[in-house]
Amino acid sequence: MEILSQILARNVRLVPDRAFIVAEEGTWTYRAFAEATARMANVLSARGIGKGDRVGLYLPSTPLMAISFWACQRLGAVPAPLSAMFRHAELRAIVARTGMRAVVADGSTWPYFSEIRGEFAGLAACLVAGGGVAEEDDLDAAMREAAATFEDVACAFDDTASLFFTSGTTGTPKGTAQSHFNIASTLRDMMVSHRTRFGEEVYLCAVPLFTNFGLTVTLNLCLYTGGTIVLHERWDTERVLSDIGRYRATYFGGTPTMYVYMVNDHDPARHDLSSLRICTTGGSPVPQPVIRRFEEMSGVKVTQVYGSTETCGQNVMEPTAGIRKPGSAGLPVGSSRIVIVDDDGNAVPAGEIGEVIIGGDCVAKGYLGDEEATAAAFGPLGWKSGDLGFVDADGFLFIVDRKKDVIITGGHNIYPLEVESVLYRHPAVAMCAVVPAPDAERGEIPVAVVVLNEGVSASAEDLRQWCRQELAAYKAPRRVEIIDDMPVEAAKIRKRDLVAALKEGGLGKFRR
Repeated sequence: MEILSQILARNVRLVPDRAFIVAEEGTWTYRAFAEATARMANVLSARGIGKGDRVGLYLPSTPLMAISFWACQRLGAVPAPLSAMFRHAELRAIVARTGMRAVVADGSTWPYFSEIRGEFAGLAACLVAGGGVAEEDDLDAAMREAAATFEDVACAFDDTASLFFTSGTTGTPKGTAQSHFNIASTLRDMMVSHRTRFGEEVYLCAVPLFTNFGLTVTLNLCLYTGGTIVLHERWDTERVLSDIGRYRATYFGGTPTMYVYMVNDHDPARHDLSSLRICTTGGSPVPQPVIRRFEEMSGVKVTQVYGSTETCGQNVMEPTAGIRKPGSAGLPVGSSRIVIVDDDGNAVPAGEIGEVIIGGDCVAKGYLGDEEATAAAFGPLGWKSGDLGFVDADGFLFIVDRKKDVIITGGHNIYPLEVESVLYRHPAVAMCAVVPAPDAERGEIPVAVVVLNEGVSASAEDLRQWCRQELAAYKAPRRVEIIDDMPVEAAKIRKRDLVAALKEGGLGKFRR
């Protein structure tokens, strides 16, 4: 097994002239990418950044994010990707708590950070791409002057290699400290489980790089396997579908919402998906009707995967050969293991629903600077996912829903994923989310929020009756709300926005 910087050095030896990154800004071979990371490492080092220092990467999903991340690996520093959507409150909390020594930004993010830069006495450097800044902050000029070689700093497997921040749906985002061993183990297990071919795969990445899904599971897996990655800065359905054919992409990993978009917009006369060999989906509960439609139109099986930032990647996945069970997340891969526990932390028998615990080499070191949260989420069995699921007699994991998303009405537990899967089978439904709304009598009731397909009509009552035909009466939505624009962030539906709107009195802001 290799320290992360050794993985890059290995590829420079084996496939130096193979394209690594293809993006709007240009193309980088492995040799050119290594030179760019060397320049960045030299720039950071010249500003006093060294081994173990945290470096905030406040960047969109551009090649600079990848260059900065891997420059930190060579320097022994700890890259901390920050969402380009973060603003003052999130930045203040994260930068202060993690004690960042440097921040890398560009013209799209720097205006926000520059306004609070003076609040952080511990910052040794702010480096900004795109010009228009003071000479000492000008990353472009510094990179031009820096040497294109760098002697990598030695790291141990237990050293922290990255710091990814959780979505922060409750409270301030927590920084998950992943070690070199955690990440290298996960990359190894994913490469074997997906049966990727070294030096041959073409990955298309439209998942934000500030996430573990985008950076480790996609870009870093590509680098680990000596592949080429076609990098999209933001989601554009037409461009994604077109670029799969244009670049003969063999690997696509996306959220369920991305597959919803592709299914709705696919035109076989314009979009050639025949090159795809590996397609994965994860990041949120998966609507089976959508996946089946994508498989029919593309001719490739979509592999469902399960994992988290706290476990560094994909720890459970459907087998690529042999038995597949629709609706299952699959089997644990590599060293990963799954335990299902009850509310008291006791393991439950096969078939019984409980909280999913993930153990193995993949489990991160904890949350940086937050001992209380670490103790609550990481235990002797592994990481406590907060997901509800069960393992069947053959060891396949089935996710029922997020523990916190379960809707309790009249004493009954309702799992939104089950209801959403029924709604996605209706031909009029393009996108849906089932969320709780306050109710004086029952405490809360399930409400289905739906976006309709263009040119297909259905009333709220039509959809409610559709659910009542397919589900027990208590599971069917008490209300169906049809809107025009679903709130989406990082290609995931923001259910919390819908819940907040319902509490405030209505979903009018999501209608045109």
